[in-house]
Amino acid sequence: MAGSHGVEPAQVALAWLLGLPQVVVIPGASSVEQLEFNVAAAEIDLDPAAHQALTDAARAFAPVGGLRTATDAVRARLRREPAPR
Repeated sequence: MAGSHGVEPAQVALAWLLGLPQVVVIPGASSVEQLEFNVAAAEIDLDPAAHQALTDAARAFAPVGGLRTATDAVRARLRREPAPR
């Protein structure tokens, strides 16, 4: 989606958050360049289908806990496989 808008994925994420009702976005920036990068996200116009696709993806996301990640990495190392990313 970022490629179709000619922006970075983080900017699409900010644009999506800005379009959510009752959400206040407070991005951090440690440089003027990062501030400009974040501000540019407000100019991205996500159509309703794109906004819904991002919302659906966020709802389907299931984070993996640190213990599971560590256990998987140890198991992979014991099998001499690269750890999952």
